[in-house]
Amino acid sequence: MKKITVVLLITLLVVSFNVLSKDSSVLASSDPIRIDGNDKPKNKQLPDELKELKQFKLELDDSSLESGTYHDGTVHIDFHNSKTFDWQSDISVKYVFVKGGNAGNLYSYNQEDTMGNNLNAPKNNGGQQPDIGHITFYYEEEPVQLFENPIVGDGADPWIVSHTDGYYYYTNTTGNNITLWKSKTITGLQDAESKVVWTPEPGAPNSAHIWAPEIHFVDGKWYIYFAASGGDMEKQRMYVLESATSDPFSDYAYPEGTNLGKITTPSDKWAIDGTILEMDDDYYFAWSGWEGDVNVRQDIYIAPMANPWTISGERVELSRPEYDWEKIGEPHVNEGPQFLKNNEEELFLIYSASGSWTDDYTLGMLRFTGSDPLDPDAWEKNPEPVFEKNPDVGVYGPGHNGFFKSPDGTEDWIIYHAAKFQGSGWDRNVRMQKFTWNGDGTPNFGKPVATGALLEVPSGEQDGSLTPKLPVGHKFEAEDATVNRARIVSNSSASNGAKVGHIDFEDSFIEFDIDLPAGDYTLKIRYANGMGEPSSHNLSVNGNSVGEITYNSYGWDSWYFAEKDINLGQQKNKIRLSKVNSFAELDFIELIPEQPEFKYEAEHAELYKTTVMNTFTASNKQKVNFTSNESELEYRINVEKLGTYNLNLTYSNDTNETSVQKLVINNKEIGEIEFPPTTNSLESVSIPVELEEGVQTIKLSHLAGELALDYLQLTR
Repeated sequence: MKKITVVLLITLLVVSFNVLSKDSSVLASSDPIRIDGNDKPKNKQLPDELKELKQFKLELDDSSLESGTYHDGTVHIDFHNSKTFDWQSDISVKYVFVKGGNAGNLYSYNQEDTMGNNLNAPKNNGGQQPDIGHITFYYEEEPVQLFENPIVGDGADPWIVSHTDGYYYYTNTTGNNITLWKSKTITGLQDAESKVVWTPEPGAPNSAHIWAPEIHFVDGKWYIYFAASGGDMEKQRMYVLESATSDPFSDYAYPEGTNLGKITTPSDKWAIDGTILEMDDDYYFAWSGWEGDVNVRQDIYIAPMANPWTISGERVELSRPEYDWEKIGEPHVNEGPQFLKNNEEELFLIYSASGSWTDDYTLGMLRFTGSDPLDPDAWEKNPEPVFEKNPDVGVYGPGHNGFFKSPDGTEDWIIYHAAKFQGSGWDRNVRMQKFTWNGDGTPNFGKPVATGALLEVPSGEQDGSLTPKLPVGHKFEAEDATVNRARIVSNSSASNGAKVGHIDFEDSFIEFDIDLPAGDYTLKIRYANGMGEPSSHNLSVNGNSVGEITYNSYGWDSWYFAEKDINLGQQKNKIRLSKVNSFAELDFIELIPEQPEFKYEAEHAELYKTTVMNTFTASNKQKVNFTSNESELEYRINVEKLGTYNLNLTYSNDTNETSVQKLVINNKEIGEIEFPPTTNSLESVSIPVELEEGVQTIKLSHLAGELALDYLQLTR
């Protein structure tokens, strides 16, 4: 099975219309229904279904009749004039209401009958066509898609860039070639299409130790910068390849006039991790290098460029290790420079500090405060790291990063590698998470998020804002099972700090004692496989084989799920996994009933002036801290039946005072909820609430005390 990317419930109606294509299906809509008056909820002429749909309303006047994309790029409108328009969308629009004069036309749609032509408002009593006053798009909400780190199970030095063809192009260190991956979604990188775009000539000065490739689009061509040597790591230098066309998967060659694509300064010193900066129509090259010819220390340098393959001046040192957090491991290291700009075009250089083989590998930051990037005094170093290890959730050695925008351009993301577990050194995998910006314009990367925590995919990979619902399962640790001819191994990357490995023999097995009600379940097996090929176990329930479980190879100590539907025929059962082909390690299994209960994580709700906290004690390794009297959290939950429900909220309150929250449902104030102190544990409060059928908005607003909310559940 592919690495877990949790897709909640939905078959997504996705056709990107940010750039309209000739393949777009445009058909006439059904005949509209004339609605007198406005499309306000109290208008009884409107279908009841409208109250279950979300809406985007576009008010129009003479100055706003401009064709283009609206609603965060999800709706495209072509106005013919002030009276008619065409539209297309990549959200599930069910109705369009077009208001003009004292009435409106309500157009309805379904999946077979999409995207109408020449929409307009109904004619007035004089038979004339009125100008359009407003347009309302009514659409179905869809749960947000979730993903789980690592997005690449084995890898280091990640780099990613988006292209106008709608794909993301990714590369990382392979050591012996340059490989590119292409994917429509960032979360699809693990199984994305790939191509080796360059393999060195054997014995060439750049044929070995091929590190940290980066691909950049400059003046209509792609350029790949990478470090390499002929086998002697003390002779690492920077090299560059040029694409034949604007297609990233085209052929690559050394730029004309270069010596095997070598890119260096006149002093020709040791160099790795090169990247390019474009500023005011000039180009600059930044990298990590030695001051002399001996590995005493790695510093960050910058130099001017005459073109994408030629450095045109001497290097200038921008940063060297000087703070204690930059000097962990010998030699002392500053490396992996990456340029980053905020929305005001302020420039930052993010770099990696301390030894990449240590648990303390971290990110530092320089802020550009002058006018000349070649002026060392124009760069101000932050005295503290900006992204560092997070032992509270088992993350060590985060560093060597890249940056990218979400598909809709509204979010900033960091992609980085980290150690697979404490002390794993250069055994790393690739992760990503969203970041924000501080009030002073500096980036706020937060803390590294735990592997196993489910995060929302970048905005634009899937539309919709319903709060995802997660099934509640029953978890059984592999180290607590009966282990035969295999070994329990302590490992900080595994759940509860242990895994079962060395499942190497024909009679090796792990057997779980399961005490659950009889019925149908989904069995989820958390495994790791670093063999480079699929492996498998035989699965048996109460001594009866139910088939093989296949584990794809994504790297040791990078955990993924395999799934199979099974039936438990009795209350007490034995589930056994035994070796068949190749090798895999097991972390735990989880059994999810056919009709599970669901929980709604606080961190997946809409948040306002709150802080997401990373902790192993929370259900998704995250909880939401209400930090001020302005803190709010809003769930949007689809309720299938009208009725009375228990609203259960699981939380922690580590103070001596009761926290108080205001509860508002569908904009109606219900009352206040008290959250007593919990003495360092998670507890729940429950209140009965009346809920209608359809999408319900449940909001908590902070009134007093302190509160960290974990998740919400609704039960009848």
